[in-house]
Amino acid sequence: MSQRFASPFRSRTIRACCLGLAALAAAVGVAASVPAWLDEGISRWNAEHADTPIRFVDIKDSYVWYDIPKTSPADQVRIREGVANIVLANGYEPMDDEDLVTTGTPPVASGRVKPKKCWRSSYVLNIQAQSQTKAVEEDRAGQRQRMLTSLVCEDTATWWAAFRVAQ
Repeated sequence: MSQRFASPFRSRTIRACCLGLAALAAAVGVAASVPAWLDEGISRWNAEHADTPIRFVDIKDSYVWYDIPKTSPADQVRIREGVANIVLANGYEPMDDEDLVTTGTPPVASGRVKPKKCWRSSYVLNIQAQSQTKAVEEDRAGQRQRMLTSLVCEDTATWWAAFRVAQ
């Protein structure tokens, strides 16, 4: 019986599973964060728009969620444009010509989570490889991309903004 648990194959399998779970946990941890520039952009928005501050709420479903007080129903366009301008000011380019209407589930303090109507925008940032990266033979130094998805969701007394960054 004890030899069965000492099998090298079983040890490698368990080790591989643990490494896979650790990698998954690390990937989820990275996805549920936002870059410092976004936090700074939100701080600038708050300084300029005291009537509609963007306030951190929670991290849920790999999105970082913020709420914004709803001062009037006409705020929808202003809030969506404000969120887009925060992202665009940092070099991101829109992936689509227009926002897509979808649903999202902002966090709730208590009670049942209900889907809300949301406008989703996707952006991409092209990041040039470090300047000291050397190309091999005729290949050029690489480029990578970072993608950002934003949601602006409507609720009864609140607007919700959410951001997810994928490396």
